[in-house]
Amino acid sequence: RVAEAVSRISGSMKYPGVSLGLNSGSQQSRLSFLNFQKIEIESHSLTLGSQWEVDLWGRLRATHASGLAQLEAAVSDVEAMKLSLAGQVAHSWFNLLEADRQLQLATDSAQSFSSKVASLERRYERGLVTSLDLRLTRAQSASSQALVTRRKTTLAAAKRSLETLLGRYPSASQSSEQALPDIDSPIPADLSSLLVARRPDLNAAERRLAAALAQNESMSRNWLPQIRLTGSLGTTSDEFAELLQTDLSVWSIAGDLAAPLFNAGRLKAERDQSQAIAEVQLAQYRKAVLGAFQEVENALSAESDLGQLQGDMAIAAEENQKAEGLAWEQYQRGLIDITTLLDAQRRSDETASQLISVQNQRLQNRVQLHLALGGDFE
Repeated sequence: RVAEAVSRISGSMKYPGVSLGLNSGSQQSRLSFLNFQKIEIESHSLTLGSQWEVDLWGRLRATHASGLAQLEAAVSDVEAMKLSLAGQVAHSWFNLLEADRQLQLATDSAQSFSSKVASLERRYERGLVTSLDLRLTRAQSASSQALVTRRKTTLAAAKRSLETLLGRYPSASQSSEQALPDIDSPIPADLSSLLVARRPDLNAAERRLAAALAQNESMSRNWLPQIRLTGSLGTTSDEFAELLQTDLSVWSIAGDLAAPLFNAGRLKAERDQSQAIAEVQLAQYRKAVLGAFQEVENALSAESDLGQLQGDMAIAAEENQKAEGLAWEQYQRGLIDITTLLDAQRRSDETASQLISVQNQRLQNRVQLHLALGGDFE
């Protein structure tokens, strides 16, 4: 709305300004200091005036073009903010789902250790395991319970983050009973680089460059003479009540031509300033374009790497889970010691947690790719 108002202001300068003036005055004078005779004069006037700067050099048109470009940049900024907000909500939502899944995993692990502690306590009472085995298992069980507490804190923070983005009170009551979705749609092999051109932030940067160039065009003509036309039409009367009834009309038409001769280098400095601002906007536009392509290339490269990583982590998680089950069976039969059993479960929990994180990373990267492209693949 600010940019729209500025655009209307810059556009209004091309048209004449019309004003209505009412002037009333009373004057008293004496013929001399020794003469007490007073003369009173009362005067009232009603005037309709107009002033117009002739845009002979196109300076005002360039100023208006700059205002319009700034307005278009502001519109693109709004679209960029909408896209960014959508991306932030998606990022926050997937982080919430990961936090919920990590809490479930930590809870399952804590329950598993708790059941192992109960089993070892019964076996310890019968003299089948040593106190070292029992104490190591209890320590690992307590650590898993501590991890559950940390996961709960992370989940609550993720809920509040999403609720804040959604404009809700951060009460950590957001539901998260959903699984992380799988990515089943591949990226097209013939992805066009022209998709980047639709990004609203790039369009905003280009419009700001256009605004700076238009403003520079306007300032480059600030040394040229300005031509103004003024005119007025009105009435005067000695009595205020008769102001609109009098036949006496006063009118005037005038032209004004003014050219700067000396201003201590101010106009030259204004031209240098506008030129420098235009160069800054050009550099910012180039930076934005290169940054956009960098984001696309990073996301495309990460897509392949994360896909391979998720496949490897899925195999590792499955094998470690099976190894954990075998380790527990072998420990009960006395074939391995307690440290081997605890290491097997830790590895199983760690790889399962890493697999969840990689799934989220792939989703986050796909969201980032859509943001980098300014939309979908079409």
